[in-house]
Order: sequence, then structure tokens, then C-alpha cells
Amino acid sequence: MSQVVVTGLGAVSCLGGTVDELWEGLLRAEHRPGIAPDDCALAGSPRVYQVPGAHQLASDPDGRFPGRTSRMACTAVGEAVADAGLDAESLADAGLTLGTTLGDIDLAEEGRFAEADRSAETYRVSAAVAGTYGLGGPNQSLSTACSAGVYAVSWAAELITSGQADVVIACGADGYSRVALASLERFGMLDAKLCRPFDADRQGMVTGDGAAAMVLESAAHARARGARAYAVLESVGWSCDGHHPTAPEPGGEQLSRAVTAALAGAGGTPGAAVLHRAGIAVNDVVESQVIATALGDAVAEVPAYGIKAVIGHTAGAAGVFGCVAASLMLRHGSVPPNAHVTTLDPDCPLTVPLAGPVPLTRPRVLVSATGFGGNNAALVLGAAS
Repeated sequence: MSQVVVTGLGAVSCLGGTVDELWEGLLRAEHRPGIAPDDCALAGSPRVYQVPGAHQLASDPDGRFPGRTSRMACTAVGEAVADAGLDAESLADAGLTLGTTLGDIDLAEEGRFAEADRSAETYRVSAAVAGTYGLGGPNQSLSTACSAGVYAVSWAAELITSGQADVVIACGADGYSRVALASLERFGMLDAKLCRPFDADRQGMVTGDGAAAMVLESAAHARARGARAYAVLESVGWSCDGHHPTAPEPGGEQLSRAVTAALAGAGGTPGAAVLHRAGIAVNDVVESQVIATALGDAVAEVPAYGIKAVIGHTAGAAGVFGCVAASLMLRHGSVPPNAHVTTLDPDCPLTVPLAGPVPLTRPRVLVSATGFGGNNAALVLGAAS
């Protein structure tokens, strides 16, 4: 996939409404979650990494899509499009791939649209983005649980390499949901304090909301318009284990297939790995062992990074956030420190930077994602020449 390049980035997170604020927050490695907007009928005060309201569009130009997720997605895509320097003519043929798990779930939870519209919650977001920016190319929504973001990025590349579009915007977006929060609590998957995926005392995930976006285009199209490229999408790997509705396959065989395929198609060993690692012990252990095995003798030379410690688990947006972070690592030549680690997980075989940023010694980054139902995806982003 060396002919697909990343030319624009956008992000709306609890760290702020821009990519620069995201990167600065990742380097500080100190952000903590706040108290959820409501108690969701749960004991105690659940925590959430939530986006400040000032960083969201009020609605699309016609006022049709007031959902929280749609607003954040439109904001992130707007930054990515501006960063890439795309004009209206280019956008008229551009495609969109959008990863989300619940879409504009706030509209349902607040009773703001009819029951007949409930099935359209996820599709409303891609419609909002396409309508706001005049995207006339292929438009696809992906909902492979928490791996949806990496699927969105890799499917965008598929649309380009198959000749269906020269430019595709990949976006991941999900908003705060009281139903999701309560459900995860019932599953015993939440940490009551903060997200600390590499800490020995981690208790689970902490949800977050936000949106991230990337502009992908063919290298030929980017060259023709003189666009700067952040990264090259070198390779992709997908798999599905179907082992359990929520738990990972214990041996990690299918996740290993996805990671191994991504590494095999890359131009060399990665200089860092952005993990899905969310703070759920059984999931974290399987993922770390799979990646350590796939890296082999190079494992000690590849720093691992967990972005969820500072922005929370953003569900369908998580994978795109990981890809944006990887692109920024390639741009700046460094890997941010991991946050909220008091005692490093003794079962983690990976190198985990803690004291501060470390150099990115090789010009490529592996991004891994897993999701409920066993949906696995991995990809490698390399430095643009």
C-alpha cells in the first residue's frame, strides 16, 4: 500500500479541539478523567474523559444533525481537510470511511428522535460529515466495535488502491453514552479512578469521547497538487476470532494473524507500537504477548505506547486516534511517555517509556486494535519520503 499517503490530520479530544493540543497533551502525560455528567444509576461517581463542549460544532449547515458524535466528527474532519489543503473541487469526489460504535446515541438517550429512526444512529454521522463538506465519493460506515477506527483507515486505503477514489477521509467518532457506561459497569470492565493500561493495579477501562480524522490519498494525487505527506500506509492486517462476545481469544491466534500480516507487509521493523491496550487485564496481556512474539528479537527496541491513558477509550474513534498519534510520532521523531504508571505491569514483555519522550529510532509505527466479537486489525504507517 505504498501508494497511499496521509496528508491531513484532525482531532477533537478531552485534551482540546486540535491536533496540536492532542500532541501537547500526549507529551505531558498527565490528563485525568472527570466525573461523568450523570451517575447512570450506578453506585459512586463513574469517570469519563470528556470533550469540552466549546470544541463542537452546533450542527451541520442545515441543522439536521445535532448529535454529539456528528458534531465532533464534523469538527475533526474540518481540521483534517484544512490541514491537507483540499478545495471544494477535490472534496466533491472524495470518499469517507467512518468508524463508530453507537453514532449519535445521545439523541436516542434523550428521546430526541422517533423510534423508527433508531436504526440510523450510526449512519447519521457519516451523512452529517458528507453533507457538511460536500463529499461525493464512496461513503461507508464501519461498526466493528472498538477496532472500527483502524478498519476505517485501512478501508479508506482499499478504496484508493482499488481505484474507487483518489482521496478518502477516514474518521472515527463516538460520544459519551450513559447506556454504554452502565453496561460496561455491569460487565465489570470499568476502573473507578483513571485509565492506567500499563500499571499493575489497573482495574479496567475508562470511557472517553471524541473524534479523529485523517485525509488519505494516492501518492500520485498528492504529488500532483504539491501536498505534504505525514506518512505512508505501508501495510494492513485483519482477522476475526469470534471466540466470545466480549472476551479475547486466550491464545491470541487470530490477533496474531492480523499483526503478523501487517508486519510482513511493512518496509521493516517498526520503531514504536501504538497498542489498543485499555486497562482490562486479560485483553492487555493477550495483546502484549502477541505483539512481543511478532516482534521477536526486536521487542526490546520497540517502545510501546497506550494512548487511552490520557484520552480514555473512545470506542470507534480509538483506532483513528492511534493512527493520528502514530503520524505525529513520525512527524516529530519521538514517542510520548506512558501515563499513570506507578508499578509497571510485570506481565508486560514490551518496552514501556515512562520518564519522558523517547526517540523514534525507526521510521515506522505499528498500530493495533481489537474489538468485542473478536474483530482485530493492525496496520503500519511509515515515514513519507
